[in-house]
Amino acid sequence: MTSLFERLKNLFGKNRRALPRGADEDISVLQDKAAKEKLGKSLEANLQKIKERGGFSYDISLRRFTAGDLPGALVYLDGLIDRRSAEEIIRTLIIESEKLKITLKKGRGLEIAREKLLTTDETSQVDNIADLFTGISRGGAALFLDGSPGALICDTRNPVIRPVSEPDNETTLRGARDGFIENLRVNTSLIRQRLPIPQLWIETITLGRLSRTEVALLYIKGLARDKLVREVRSRLQQIDLDAVLGTGYIEHYIEDNPYTLFPQAYRTERPDKVTASLLEGRVAIMANGTPFALIVPTELPMFMQAPDEYFEPLPFGIFIRLLRYAALIISLVLPGIYVGVVTFHPELLPTSLFLRIISSREGVPFPVLAEMLILELIFEMLREAGLRLPPAIGPAISIVGALILGDAAIRAGLVSPGVVIVVALTAIAGFTTPAFSLSVAFRLIRFAFTIFGATFGLFGLQFALLLTLVHLCSLRTFGVPYLSPLAPLILSDLKDSFIAFWWWGMRTRPKLIGGREPLRQPSGQKPAPGQDPEEEKNN
Repeated sequence: MTSLFERLKNLFGKNRRALPRGADEDISVLQDKAAKEKLGKSLEANLQKIKERGGFSYDISLRRFTAGDLPGALVYLDGLIDRRSAEEIIRTLIIESEKLKITLKKGRGLEIAREKLLTTDETSQVDNIADLFTGISRGGAALFLDGSPGALICDTRNPVIRPVSEPDNETTLRGARDGFIENLRVNTSLIRQRLPIPQLWIETITLGRLSRTEVALLYIKGLARDKLVREVRSRLQQIDLDAVLGTGYIEHYIEDNPYTLFPQAYRTERPDKVTASLLEGRVAIMANGTPFALIVPTELPMFMQAPDEYFEPLPFGIFIRLLRYAALIISLVLPGIYVGVVTFHPELLPTSLFLRIISSREGVPFPVLAEMLILELIFEMLREAGLRLPPAIGPAISIVGALILGDAAIRAGLVSPGVVIVVALTAIAGFTTPAFSLSVAFRLIRFAFTIFGATFGLFGLQFALLLTLVHLCSLRTFGVPYLSPLAPLILSDLKDSFIAFWWWGMRTRPKLIGGREPLRQPSGQKPAPGQDPEEEKNN
């Protein structure tokens, strides 16, 4: 009996020792150990620590070499580096050191290599396991030399990125055709190309205990208010979670009011929109791994502006923006008006129209409210299905599905033609909103408006509109009123808010945001026939 117990004990003991170090510990404990575990001077001990802490992962590659009489190693993650750059580092340490008669002394090998041999753009010294894995996970190669403490992270990145292309969600006819991608450095370079000034400051913050995501804070020094920059920086630094996989995560942590449906940060894939916002005194936030940038602070009129309005003749821009506001109101209140009028206020309709609506509803088993809500939900499901289906068949199936279901529902007598027309007009009007985040908010609020209209008629609809307006007036984004420049009323900022305006007429920046440097351009630039400058000089 004792012999069997001893055998089982030895068996389980051997299995336990065969597991990687730390395999039975929680992630928080492992993180603390990785941050505290220092890299020593022994090459073999350091390499063993890396293997154990990395779980002997297959993508951790190791390249040994000897520079003079000093053994060394290059550690990197396979697939993230440019192999030519790694080979160049090793060739420099082995061959160039002999040509230049530079001796890598034990104990000072990394210091000498960094100062006299290596020509990579970026190098950084690390002394613990956590920083080492962060460096090699971003495409660096860790250089070890026996006798030198720590490691040297050399820039050998070869990221797999998609090319810069036009954003699918924010198309334009005459504007720029480039859009952000998932690489942070490429995204910031697109802004640098448009603002080649030293006053464009870009700060980086690392967020996410596990993801270690690089987040960039962009603003124009001397134009953006210092208080605003400090507030944005403070909110970002307070974020503490496991992983930040996109700016959508950040948006939830920097909102002034997390319980509202309305977006409080402007999301965009267009570098020209970010550049224009920076020139107004706003702040942009970007994150590595996502093509969407956040712009703060923001107001409601920003979500109704599109790039084409600034490149087309002004009458066309004014007409398009006014049409867009009208469509926004229609998409919000049309179902509620229809249900309220048919249910409570039929006297507002012409007699012939009312009789036609009543005759079309003959035999329909549901009340008007149920018809409207059912068709709205079906349309939302079709829209969601169209987004999730492959691009080649998604639009076709959503359109055909809407036509077939609508026609079949009318023929079966389940819904009336009037409700189908109202739902279709509401959907078309909702598609005119440039910002997807704002259209989603109005789509959800529309259900509440429909219920208010069916319960209290047009008076209930007016009450719902009043509640929405009061709520919008109470919102703030980084201290800026959400409805400015309408509430509070700022006459000078009404230009380009609800109607488009000539560029030569917009002399000042938004007062509440760009007040630090209010003048955008001098006066007197209205185009008019004039004399040749040389002729005026002679006269």
